[in-house]
Amino acid sequence: MRSGGLPGPPFCCQLPPFMSFCLPPVRLVRPCGTVLPLHALPLAQGGGGGGPRRENREVSMKRTTGPLAAAVALSTLVLTPGASGAEEFYKDKTITLYVGYSAGSNYDAASRLLARHYDRHIPGNPSIVVKNMPGSSSLKLANYLYNVAPKDGVAIGSIRNGMALEPLYGNKAVRFDPLKFNWLGSMARIHGSCVAWHTAPATSLEELKKVKVIAGAIGTTASLAMYPRALNDMLGTKFKVVVGYTGTGTLLAMEQGETQARCGGDWDALQAVRPDWVRDRKIVLLTLMSNSRHPDLPDAPWVFDHVKKKEDVAVLRLIFASQDFGRPYVAPPGVPADRLKTLRRAFDAAVNDPKLKEDGARMKMALIGPMTGEEVLASVTGYMKTPQSVIDRVTTFQKARAGEGKVEKKAKKEKK
Repeated sequence: MRSGGLPGPPFCCQLPPFMSFCLPPVRLVRPCGTVLPLHALPLAQGGGGGGPRRENREVSMKRTTGPLAAAVALSTLVLTPGASGAEEFYKDKTITLYVGYSAGSNYDAASRLLARHYDRHIPGNPSIVVKNMPGSSSLKLANYLYNVAPKDGVAIGSIRNGMALEPLYGNKAVRFDPLKFNWLGSMARIHGSCVAWHTAPATSLEELKKVKVIAGAIGTTASLAMYPRALNDMLGTKFKVVVGYTGTGTLLAMEQGETQARCGGDWDALQAVRPDWVRDRKIVLLTLMSNSRHPDLPDAPWVFDHVKKKEDVAVLRLIFASQDFGRPYVAPPGVPADRLKTLRRAFDAAVNDPKLKEDGARMKMALIGPMTGEEVLASVTGYMKTPQSVIDRVTTFQKARAGEGKVEKKAKKEKK
């Protein structure tokens, strides 16, 4: 020991149990992460001043040289910084990003946008290829990722935002536990809206309690049909739902006067495909239909300004849950923890990358309020605790009501 030095704690090599050992207490004189040369380490504890006698030094050398030499050699592995295991794994690898919808769909476009930027944020810079696996609104892909896909971190996927809640509704085709999926995050939250054409007989929720307004929808169980039914039930509005349109057809039908409202769908997506409707005030925003206010529209009408009953609020929040997940991405269960952490933090960096946002803006894709994987999992966990009574009531809004209609012919020309 150096004169005036104080003994430190035992110096232990953190190795597998069959190799671990501790050295006698020493005074560390160099920063952690560096290797002390053998001659700089004290050979044995002794008194102050002159140190141990020569013969004791020789004995100490014989007793300690073995473990000391091992410590010096092993410390280059244990203490010296180096590439992470995940970085080494992903070097020269290819990650497959599966999409549960066909090429050209919104989910496909978002995934290809992500793939162009995700790779450079993953240590090791793996390649990313996008593959489409459509089927049952992405249920086919969800089942594949959970049960078949590699679980080493080279397979990830984009599934429908409401897919996590399918087990709540007793879907017998589900072959996954949403709480065991490794959620990577969501590119954006969605803010639903209910709009009326400017010439509609009612352009506010209060007026809609007195006058019937025709709302176009796609299918009986889709949000464009569920939202107006819920408002009729909870607020006493008089929407008449007419199903049978395509997504774009609901817009064209309203523009041509065949319908007068569209209650559901993403507000930002609507602005992207019909910017003149907002700019020229061709539509009126009756209310935002989402679990949170739109960050760019703090003063816009919001459904929870009107719906106040506790049981009604719980039902609407579950109906809007899929919007919270927005555009979610998952990895199979069983991905090693270090690789999962790498994928999650790289996802966070990618979706907040200015270059990705610039590309998204050129594609007219709104990317508001991305979520981390931990946030998505927490949200899914919360919704999975929903009381059965709330679930049962939500399912009632997926059924046709008396007086609803079905379009006999679709709009003649649908804009792309």
